[in-house]
Amino acid sequence: CSTGTLDYILQRCQLALQNVCDDVDNDDVSLKSFEPAVLKQGEEIHNEVEFEWLRQFWFQGNRYRKCTDWWCQPMAQLEALWKKMEGVTNAVLHEVKGEGLPMEQRNEILTAILASLTARQNLRREWHARCQSRIARTLPADQKPECRPYWEKDDASMPLPFDLTDIVSELRG
Repeated sequence: CSTGTLDYILQRCQLALQNVCDDVDNDDVSLKSFEPAVLKQGEEIHNEVEFEWLRQFWFQGNRYRKCTDWWCQPMAQLEALWKKMEGVTNAVLHEVKGEGLPMEQRNEILTAILASLTARQNLRREWHARCQSRIARTLPADQKPECRPYWEKDDASMPLPFDLTDIVSELRG
């Protein structure tokens, strides 16, 4: 399957979410493994979905809908998978912040995920600025970029804050 195709990214999402236990009924995410390589791969795929698919798509505004609405359903599907990945990140952070892990294992997990979390924070900041740029604000309504996914600090439907600065700083501790 070629990179850059919908099938490719859906397979990548499936790979990232293989680590999630399916037997949890609520919104909490339970993980099968805290193996650093598995967590690192999951966080890298999480970033790929958010920055190479979702943000690229929504940055176009709604002008593509003049031609076709075909992409709306696949993007909604990708956004749902991405949100589940946010839950995975939250579960990893919860485990790392807890008292149950030996220090060596905690440090291995941090080493595996910190680069992806830092990149995510920096890229979110860049994309948010891009969407708010002077040029973007002058575009017609149907062409204005949408900063999506985006949520406010107090959004209870999201497992993590949009701004990861405090989390990254705490982990670097």
